[in-house]
Amino acid sequence: MNRILRNCRVYDGTGNSWYAADIAISGDRIQRIGNVSGFSADEEIDVRELAVAPGFIDIHTHSDNAPFVPELSKGKLMQGVTTEVIGNCGMSAYPVNPKNAHLLKQYVSSLFGEIDWSWHSLSEYGQVCTSLGMVTNLVPLVGHGAVRIAAMGFDKRPPTAEEMETMKNLLADTMEQGAFGLSSGLIYPPGVFCSTEELVELCRVVRERGGIYTTHMRNESDLVVEAVEESITIGRNADIPVQISHHKAAGKKNWGKPKITVPMIRQARADGIDVDMDLYPYTAGSTLLSAVLPPWCHEGGVQEMLLRLRDPENRRKIQHDMEHGIPGWENFAKSTGWDQVFVASAKHHKELEGKSIEEIARVRGQDPVSALCDTLIEEEGIATMVVFMMSEDDVRFIMKQPETMIGSDGIPDPGKTHPRYFGTFARVLGHYTREEKVLSLEDAVRKMTSFPAKKLGLKDRGMIREGAFADLVVFDPKMVADVATYDSPSEVAIGFHHVFVNGSPVVRNGEFRLVKNGRFIKKGE
Repeated sequence: MNRILRNCRVYDGTGNSWYAADIAISGDRIQRIGNVSGFSADEEIDVRELAVAPGFIDIHTHSDNAPFVPELSKGKLMQGVTTEVIGNCGMSAYPVNPKNAHLLKQYVSSLFGEIDWSWHSLSEYGQVCTSLGMVTNLVPLVGHGAVRIAAMGFDKRPPTAEEMETMKNLLADTMEQGAFGLSSGLIYPPGVFCSTEELVELCRVVRERGGIYTTHMRNESDLVVEAVEESITIGRNADIPVQISHHKAAGKKNWGKPKITVPMIRQARADGIDVDMDLYPYTAGSTLLSAVLPPWCHEGGVQEMLLRLRDPENRRKIQHDMEHGIPGWENFAKSTGWDQVFVASAKHHKELEGKSIEEIARVRGQDPVSALCDTLIEEEGIATMVVFMMSEDDVRFIMKQPETMIGSDGIPDPGKTHPRYFGTFARVLGHYTREEKVLSLEDAVRKMTSFPAKKLGLKDRGMIREGAFADLVVFDPKMVADVATYDSPSEVAIGFHHVFVNGSPVVRNGEFRLVKNGRFIKKGE
């Protein structure tokens, strides 16, 4: 179908000032920009006084289950997101070793939900997604955690030479099947058990195939400076582009440390190391509730963890480790406090959603560690949390850096999850750009479009130009705003009039339409 968008204010994604033009769309591509006379259109849409930008690319998501719950994609489309990068934080649904498949499925079930698995490889997973249909485009990374589980389960040790070769072969195969890079989650098992050298060796395999390395670093609180240095070291030694995921300084005593880490990143770039970062515009994070536990609790996988939590002696050891710490461990409870750790989603006891661990402990007449352990046991380990840990000043500082992209880190979950899934991009455009003037509108759009497209190596997306895919968002800069809150996290954003995915309208006049015109994008296609 051919369409013309009339009277556009074009923010083309490059960061340049907007310009006035008409845009002609033919099928899934932008056919012409500017003078569209002679172009035969089936439909014309007047977007006078509205901004037209490339569809936003969410560089960091956990939307790996999006094709299985397509209705939840409304939260992304209603804020202009047309492309989502999946497989982040070391967690991907592939590759799958049948022998260890149960370990991987249990491990990622808190994020992906309990979906039916019928694949072993990225290619097979992509085929399933395509057969189900996708509302947004999906761009896959391969998770280091998934690769390590396939090769050696949740063992807390270095890989043998044979296991290392297995990981490298799995990684090479997955890259050949279209992955855009390797992600790591170094606060989670089994990533927490790996060495820097292991990551360097694997990243060399990825670099040979033109991929990038994205990382949820080993520490984002007391040792955030050292964690950034490790990320830079991996980039240097593997000669690979690095993306530091959801950069932050967690815990009040660490607020202000981005004034140290950002210059480190800038110096690395000056030294020829391609290091960037992404950010979500909130002072609370969200992840697996089990991430609060010390690393040793996770050895052997979820079922072994749940067995340990039933043991009174182990609970006393957990209490000791939380009070005194373990070298190198990101201790959420100590850095934030139990009153700042909230259950976001629960498998069985929905009444716990939105309650802090401190509150749950008080109601049950327990200490917080016992309340945490019992909650995880009751939920079979399938629960997520929201944890308040960052400063507003740090969020603003990181956001305005030229090395920063925007990523939601959102989880498509119907529970009382983090509002970033429904609000990230609208919040940047409304609160931080229009109201607080942290960014210009042109730069905000760049951080959501051409910048992530260039980092990933995405072809024909992220900019408005002739021949590019017609992923487009039409919004009112004077009205755009996030509505989702921590108490009501599933409220859709406002101010978005039209959204097109591969030329097909999925938002028309502010109304969402469940149209599955997204694509599973493989590197090189």
